Amino acid sequence: MRYCILLLVLLIFSGSTVAQVQQKYSSELNSLWSNGTFIIKISKNGKWAVIEEDFPQKGREILVMQTKGTKQYRLPESEWLDFSADSKWFGCISKEEMILIDLETDKEVRYSNIATYKFSGTGNYIAALQQGKGKLTELLIIDLKNKTIARRLRDVIKFEWHPTQNILLATVKGAEQNQVIRYDVGKENSDLLFKENSGSIEYLRWNGSGSAAIFLSRNEGNLQLHYFSKSEGTSGVLTDKAIQEKFIDHHLSDRQPFISDDGKKVIFYVQKLEKSEAEKSDVQVWNSDDPWITPRMESSNGGRHFLTAWYPQSGEIKPIETEALPKAAMSVNHDFAVVHNPLQYEPLYKYYPNADLYIKNIATGDTTLVCKNQYTEGKFVTISPSGKYVSYFKDTDWFVYNLESGKTINLTEDLEVPFQNTESQRPGDLFPYGNPGWLKDDGYIIFYDQYDIWVLSPEGNTKKRVTQGREDKIQYRISRDYGRKAYNPLTIHPDFWSEPFNIKEGIILEFLDNNNFDTGLALWKDDLAIKPLFKTEGAITKVMSSDNLETVLYSSHRFNRPLSIHNVNVKTKKSQLLYQANEKLLDYDLGHTEFIEYQLEDGTKLRGSLMYPANYNPNIKYPMIVEIYERKSVDINQFQPPSNYMVIGISLLNFTLNDYFVLYPDIEYTIGDPGISALKSVTAAVDKVLETGKVDEKRLGLIGHSFGGYETAFIVTQTDKFAAAVAGAAVTNIVSYYHDVFWDSRRTQMWRMENQQFRFGDSFYNMKDAYYRNSPLHHVENVNTPLLLWTGNTDTNINWNQSVQMFLALKRLGKKSKLLLYDDEPHVLMKTPNQMDLTKGIFNWMEKYVKKIDEI
Repeated sequence: MRYCILLLVLLIFSGSTVAQVQQKYSSELNSLWSNGTFIIKISKNGKWAVIEEDFPQKGREILVMQTKGTKQYRLPESEWLDFSADSKWFGCISKEEMILIDLETDKEVRYSNIATYKFSGTGNYIAALQQGKGKLTELLIIDLKNKTIARRLRDVIKFEWHPTQNILLATVKGAEQNQVIRYDVGKENSDLLFKENSGSIEYLRWNGSGSAAIFLSRNEGNLQLHYFSKSEGTSGVLTDKAIQEKFIDHHLSDRQPFISDDGKKVIFYVQKLEKSEAEKSDVQVWNSDDPWITPRMESSNGGRHFLTAWYPQSGEIKPIETEALPKAAMSVNHDFAVVHNPLQYEPLYKYYPNADLYIKNIATGDTTLVCKNQYTEGKFVTISPSGKYVSYFKDTDWFVYNLESGKTINLTEDLEVPFQNTESQRPGDLFPYGNPGWLKDDGYIIFYDQYDIWVLSPEGNTKKRVTQGREDKIQYRISRDYGRKAYNPLTIHPDFWSEPFNIKEGIILEFLDNNNFDTGLALWKDDLAIKPLFKTEGAITKVMSSDNLETVLYSSHRFNRPLSIHNVNVKTKKSQLLYQANEKLLDYDLGHTEFIEYQLEDGTKLRGSLMYPANYNPNIKYPMIVEIYERKSVDINQFQPPSNYMVIGISLLNFTLNDYFVLYPDIEYTIGDPGISALKSVTAAVDKVLETGKVDEKRLGLIGHSFGGYETAFIVTQTDKFAAAVAGAAVTNIVSYYHDVFWDSRRTQMWRMENQQFRFGDSFYNMKDAYYRNSPLHHVENVNTPLLLWTGNTDTNINWNQSVQMFLALKRLGKKSKLLLYDDEPHVLMKTPNQMDLTKGIFNWMEKYVKKIDEI
């Protein structure tokens, strides 16, 4: 069926909704609501935006709308959503049909059988790959000004536009030859760059300036790396013969190569030749002497690939990664790499290894030590955008290493505020609050503390707190607008990247008031002064802006307020509603909330968020659902519609709209006692709510998923406070889980138990009592609460057998329990029939055992 685009002229207005008498909600409406609304793109001039809305049953809808006008185009489910560089056109592909909309004239053009398309960097043309009969393909080059097909190029397989000119690189696969051509659209002529009788072309790529290009050719297993520069009038080919002259027993790898913006350097991988064996068994040998288990050893540098540099104009080849230092992080535009050996200090049973970090001069091969025994997770190490500095967080401070002088400075040691995150209460390395990036040209580095943003000169001469959030417990963070313009992550090992910011252009800040979880936006510009824009109840998310910051879009939502999309004027600070998702839900009472303050036996003060039932009647004692997962109270800012299609089966509004209170408590952790910590915090929060007299103490339900599922399973072995419980994808046998493998990452689960979320802080063999003390299965005889367990049988994050073990124990003991085991489902449920089954199953479990409704 052919879809039509409807041009809708809607009245967009600013201000609050007119007060109405709110209706009583019916669960029959659940299927109407979208479960996700997203700002996908904003045009370069900021005048247009693309919004996607996802519906569980009917799929995705696309809305292209003016940000300061009334025009809207509603499209069917589409891919490849994009604006032209001059913001005059919008394009997408729906069911292999390319739809082009002239945003100035409202005219629409369609082309059938389109596999992919790209606008030219100038915005004058679009190239679209059209599939014909059989395997025939044709590249349509469409002149957007004249709305005509300017040229058809036959048998094109892949293509890339020049960054700034109307020139194409294309691979052509004919009956007798493969070719790479450079086609000038304006001059209508082509240059043949490469031809071969058979094989394939891969990784066709311009450099950033468009002065040069590279690609990889493959023919009968032989690879060649090709370089072409029209501006320099040079070309080159790198073959296995040239590589083996430099590196014995190595050949070109089929991993992606990269080229620098100036076109002078190509980085690529060489691969060590595998020795053929006459008879090779299928056995995988695990040796206890190895630093990691064999699956991780094999995947960490599978096939023995090593990063290498090639300088096509001189023909020089330089090693970057080596056997001694086999891991590199770098930008292709820098003349150095940060290199290390990830196995140096292993096994440490952390997710990332510790290593000595070195700067390697690619041209000379010289290495210089930066720091010793450094934890290498990306949050701990960054390379400055211009490549002048390496920053790293060690113990409790930030250090900066100057590549030119070779000197290291501790930048934060004399500052009185802590830069390490103690809120997560995890053992092992203290995490920093963050180093989001640098101001322009590496002039100043930016750090976060718990609340504020700091700017420090790399020499340590200037140290300035930019925001003033600590005094009022307001947390400021830079809004990471990935949709605004291309940022520059590192080419290799992007975890070490840092972003360049320009305060002359302006930087949007997001802030969170920890007193009430209100959020807002502010502008940081020019003289380091902060200009607040607005503050609102609930969450601000998905901020996206135009290049000139005249258009700043954001989403706003709260647990009882459906997501809406707004445009704020930076100059006037006025916000305009652009789109309201699930608008009819505003007609219903979705409940309200209050904070509860509670205290542990040691005096620790905590907070929880208590959501009231819709149409609350103070003369009634209500049942209550407690959902748990670490610090949960801030989740009142998250909106999920009442729905039967939840990926973990839990919808807050499904309960508040059906006469339940819902409690989100915060949990305080003691290292070595994750389960007991949860028990103490959750029971203290529940007892505080019961003191209000609003909740029936005999009608309490407990729900958790993943780590929250573990906490739930443990708590019901320690108390009979809850009438029913649901534990999804839960760890139930701490000891067996400690000895399991997280197959997706090929790591043992020991890292998670000792140094991450489970917070034991040491090996099972050094603290067996603690592991047994906090293991649900080892106290299963105490369970009197009906427990619903669920899991997917392809979950490798938490082995689904964990749920099976708990269920079998409960069954053998004659306890009330049910296990829902979903076929071909991972850690969360992806199939809508299964989502419906689980969501209804959890709700009915609570209706039966909490509300005591026998007919469920």
